[in-house]
Amino acid sequence: MKITYSLTTNPYEDWRQIYTVSIDGKEVVDCSDGEPEDNTLYRNFNDVLKIPDLMKLAFEAGKRGEELEIEEVKEKEE
Repeated sequence: MKITYSLTTNPYEDWRQIYTVSIDGKEVVDCSDGEPEDNTLYRNFNDVLKIPDLMKLAFEAGKRGEELEIEEVKEKEE
């Protein structure tokens, strides 16, 4: 199982950031900040509610003997 995560700046609004997590190339978490009134767990940050399921996926992969690789993708500086 390969987990990739990144923190990037929104290309359209340079003060907003986007945090993404992918497992084996499939994006599973995408959280971005926004207007303060939108920054709630059930709106902008609703993907954090997937964390228990993602932990179970990693646990099951470990039980099957799969290696766990975690990679941080750094934002390109321009």
